[in-house]
Amino acid sequence: MLKTFIKEHFLKIVCLPKYSLNTRAVDKNMEHNSSVRNFEDIPGPKNYPLIGTLYKYLPFLGDYDVDAMDKAAWLNWRKYGGLVREFPGVRLLHVFEPDLIEAVFRQKERYPARRSHIAMLHYRLNKPEVYNTGGLLSTNGPEWWRIRSTFQKNFSSPHNAKHYINDVDNITRKFVEWIKECKISSKEDFLPYLNRLYLEVIGVIAFNEHFESFTSQEQDPESRSSKVIKAAFESNKGIMKLDKGTLWKYLKTPLYRTLARSQEYLEKVSLDILLKRLNFYENEKENNDKSLLASFILLPNVDIKDITGVMVDILMAAIDTTSYTTSFALYHLARNEGCQKKVFEELLLLMPEKDTEVTSDIISKAVYLRSCVKESLRLNPVSIGVGRLLQQDIVLKGYLIPKDTVIVTQNMVACRLPQYIKDPLLFKPERWIRDSDQYEVIHPFLSLPFGFGPRSCIARRLAEQNICITLIRLFRDFDIKWKGSDLGFKTLLINKPDQPISLCFTPRNL
Repeated sequence: MLKTFIKEHFLKIVCLPKYSLNTRAVDKNMEHNSSVRNFEDIPGPKNYPLIGTLYKYLPFLGDYDVDAMDKAAWLNWRKYGGLVREFPGVRLLHVFEPDLIEAVFRQKERYPARRSHIAMLHYRLNKPEVYNTGGLLSTNGPEWWRIRSTFQKNFSSPHNAKHYINDVDNITRKFVEWIKECKISSKEDFLPYLNRLYLEVIGVIAFNEHFESFTSQEQDPESRSSKVIKAAFESNKGIMKLDKGTLWKYLKTPLYRTLARSQEYLEKVSLDILLKRLNFYENEKENNDKSLLASFILLPNVDIKDITGVMVDILMAAIDTTSYTTSFALYHLARNEGCQKKVFEELLLLMPEKDTEVTSDIISKAVYLRSCVKESLRLNPVSIGVGRLLQQDIVLKGYLIPKDTVIVTQNMVACRLPQYIKDPLLFKPERWIRDSDQYEVIHPFLSLPFGFGPRSCIARRLAEQNICITLIRLFRDFDIKWKGSDLGFKTLLINKPDQPISLCFTPRNL
């Protein structure tokens, strides 16, 4: 295992361009400014020739764990401060201070870039019969913008998101009844059920496809639903480790083979659905399909390969992210009885009867519940921060940061620091409510759970809406108690709960 790790990571270092370990060349326009210091002067771990700072990530020997990058970030913050440089195979800068994070994102870049999903990009570009590009997640430059600008209106429009409220509410109502019928107990991990719920939700919203994932047949490990959920997880879990090496380009490592196998299955499912829908649209004169896929097929300047790539991206991104976010929100509310009581009282006013339909007006007026989601995302965001690949030299805090530097904004650590937020480790939704006496003016770049700018989460509105509807239904029907210990997370690209989601559901009488 150690040998594989070393080969996977160190082969890349040997082939690094010279500037990766030597950035003392300063832009001519900046040479006259003697106060601008070099990138190597930024505090950070000791950097060795050839291996850079990769030794910090070695199993058993290094201080950092790839599955616990939040802890590495804490170590860096405490030891080195608000800017930390590293060379773990690439020139890397960790940014902790909100003002500096804002400065990074305010750079004028036509096509904001990031270095992520490198192995997935390699895999897709080597299948030109299936894909035109690496997709929304891994592509940079004009091709990324072509895809993003073409598809984003269907995802991002608030008006478009409202079209799906009734569908999601109906699915979530059935989920609540299923919980009651099955008498789900605290001895069961609730996360796999949330995975199935959100597969149903995204199936209907995105593809007008019912996966029927709660039927006994679909709960079999070899069923389509089970295999889609597994493939989405396995596509995501190895991304960060694969991004740190290139051995997989020459020798298909076990981790790369897992990624390829998972992508292949998601491709198969996506193509099956797409071809079935194309057949249906061709044969039906009247078509009431309001799914995202129905709108994709009508888009100009895209073909089946573009649509296939976006469909696979949707399956990869929509299941785990919403399931984990909902899990953390349930955890915080289930262990904070006062907050849960306020949520229920708010819902009781908005929905006097349990069978009241959830509408956009109810979601809009559920101010406290939405603040709970924001507070949960502050403490447990989707990922530890946001990545960018600099496309021009910039100066931060008096240091020259050269073009092609990979920047990671460490928002999760910053969100837990008392200099930026009061009582940062407390779950306090009131800090987000303007008319509350506990309201705080929080730096707009402190909490960025969905990213920022053109590369922010394309489905943010849908994701937030789906999470809110799920929480509305669960807390309107149940009093929920947390039965586990303190919940942490693993940094598998997406922050995953590190233990079973152990909840006790007691039906409410009102």
